[in-house]
Amino acid sequence: MKKKRDYLFNIAILDLFSIFVLYILLIMSVSKSKNLERKLDNFAKEAKNELNNVCGSSLWESLGFVFFDQLEDSEKIAKANFYYGQLQIINEIKFSI
Repeated sequence: MKKKRDYLFNIAILDLFSIFVLYILLIMSVSKSKNLERKLDNFAKEAKNELNNVCGSSLWESLGFVFFDQLEDSEKIAKANFYYGQLQIINEIKFSI
């Protein structure tokens, strides 16, 4: 009878350990998700700041892609298109999370 009890006790300990490991993995997954969201927010802020610098105002936020055609320099247009595309990709990634 003692062997059977020891066997069940070992199974219970292994189950408890498995639950503990799953709990740790869940916590790690949540922290990785929050870390990714924080990094994406930082990239979005950087892109918005660069767009504000290139465009000279935040009017591009309401007009979007059309505003860039009014810029006088082709280099500014290319830079604005790059950062606007980066911002769109960030938003798509955030939406899919």
